[in-house]
Formats: sequence, C-alpha cells, structure tokens
Amino acid sequence: MIESPYRRGADDGLRFGLYLGVMFFASIFSTSFPLLSLLSLAMIVAVPGVVYAMMRRYERSLGPAASFAMLWMQGVVIFFCGMLVAGAALTVYMRWIEPGYLAGQLAALAALEGTMPGTFVDEAASVAAEMIEARFIPSAVSVVVELIMLSIVTGSALTVCLSALMSLRRRKTNLKTL
Repeated sequence: MIESPYRRGADDGLRFGLYLGVMFFASIFSTSFPLLSLLSLAMIVAVPGVVYAMMRRYERSLGPAASFAMLWMQGVVIFFCGMLVAGAALTVYMRWIEPGYLAGQLAALAALEGTMPGTFVDEAASVAAEMIEARFIPSAVSVVVELIMLSIVTGSALTVCLSALMSLRRRKTNLKTL
C-alpha cells in the first residue's frame, strides 16, 4: 500500500521539528555557551542533507510509484509540520520563559549603530534603534509566524530541487537498466 506524502511528511515533520528546535535553542543559548554556535551552524548547514535523507527513505519505500509531486509534497509538509513544532517551542520560550528576549536582541543590535559606517550592520542597527524608540518591538507570535512562512517558502524551494534531483537520478537509473 502506498503511504500518503502528507502522512509521511507529517511523521518526518515531527522529527524535523525537534531538530529545528534544537538548532534554534543552540543559537539562542550560544551567547552563554559559545560552542553552541558551532552546533547551530553545523545543524543549519546540514538541513538539506537531513531533509534529503527523509525524502530518500520515502522514495525507497514507494519504489517505482515514487513521483516528483509526491516527493515535493512530502518535503513541503516536512517543513510545515517541522516549523509548527519548533515554532510552538520558540513561542513558549519567547513569550513565557524569557519575555524580554526580542527587546534584548534589538537593543544589542542598536548598540552596534555607528560601529561600521556605510555597512548593512549600521543600517540594521539604525532601524533597530528607531524600532526601540518608537516602541515597535514585535511580539513573539509575529516573529514565529514570519519564521514559519520563511521556512515554508525556502523549504518548498529546497524540496523542489531535491525532488527534481531524485527524479533525474531515478530516470537515469531506469534508462541504464533498459
């Protein structure tokens, strides 16, 4: 029986959400434990490989029934469900555990104003200072919603590329066996 890409994506998305949660929290706590920044960076770089491994397992389970659309949909669902899990954890952290996290990050960025004139850092620091002055600090939920949307868009682009690579590889393998 062929497993639905939605079901498989949701199952893999739960695991991916835990992975993203560890990655996000490693990044957040890297200010206190600098070695966590290396873990976070390694996990960011490994995201395409992790998603590829999940998609490849699904492709193998489908055998010849695997299609580009099924693999792509599985990948999109992986990112959607994964970000829902990680987003829930981030919302809890930024809203109830450390409510001043976003304000602190904006203040740290604003403190960089004037340190690198003419660069993107100086521009971002200037915007952060204006946001603090206008008391326009985004809520934890709005930041997480933006992260979810960003993840779905970039995850969709990544999984369309991975699905295309898998389909081309499968086609090349099928041509060799003829």
